[in-house]
Amino acid sequence: MIETYYNVFHNVPWGFWIPLYFYFTGLSAGSFVLSSLSTVFGLKQFKTLAFTAGISAVVLLLLAPMFLILDLGQPFRFWKVLVPWYFNPHSVVSWGSWLLTIYPIVLLIYCWYMFKEKEKMVKIFGISTLPLAIAVHGYTGFVFGLIKARVYWYSAIMPGYFLTSAILSGIGLLIIIILIKDKLAGGSAISELFSPLKKMMIAIIILDLFWVFCWKITLLSGTDEARASALIALKDPLYIFGELLVGMFVPLFLLTYPKTRNSVGWLAVSSVLVLIGVFLMRYTLVFTGFEIPLS
Repeated sequence: MIETYYNVFHNVPWGFWIPLYFYFTGLSAGSFVLSSLSTVFGLKQFKTLAFTAGISAVVLLLLAPMFLILDLGQPFRFWKVLVPWYFNPHSVVSWGSWLLTIYPIVLLIYCWYMFKEKEKMVKIFGISTLPLAIAVHGYTGFVFGLIKARVYWYSAIMPGYFLTSAILSGIGLLIIIILIKDKLAGGSAISELFSPLKKMMIAIIILDLFWVFCWKITLLSGTDEARASALIALKDPLYIFGELLVGMFVPLFLLTYPKTRNSVGWLAVSSVLVLIGVFLMRYTLVFTGFEIPLS
């Protein structure tokens, strides 16, 4: 019975730009969350990366909508979603469009005050920006989690999974940036941040694996279509060897194995693998969802 689902060609309405869009918004949100650790939550050990993380969040967020616009059939009409009288309060995408407009403005003001070293204003705008950062990437999880017709996506864990993997990718990106800065400037910022960033990465990988376990168990115990979508994913090399093995299990091993867990080099390797794994998570999630036809 399951095999009959795959014998008819069905058009896939989304292209490669969509996973890139989700990936870059996640990198931005994850970068800002790291920036807010010192400016909002007062964790002084993260102060050295606050400005770098904030600027990274701005740049990545400015790039993200470009991928979304490129995927549109009529890209020059994107502005219509930003016209107030076209706003649809029942549409997650409509909310997301406005969040993508408001968030970078507040984020730029936050970075400006960091540059001017006005700590009081930094905290005020940091507190204002944090829920926007969470909402910007959380809404992408809701975009998937509220689509009842696509059984692979229709899950309550989607917003949480998107947010935690976004923070994970943000950590990986910031580690690479810090290592490059240390190499060029002869600094030692990574030595101060090595332990907390490594622990955060381990914790979030474990949490992401928990999300994956809950999601797949729910699918496998669901309808025929839900089981079929889970089996498609579990037979996909990009999912098994890319997202899970390369993106989660290998970094987790490197970060916990006694001979590699205290090495900056292996931390860098783990960061690169995590960045690859989070992108593949976005990619496989998008296109596996289209494998089960609607009719």
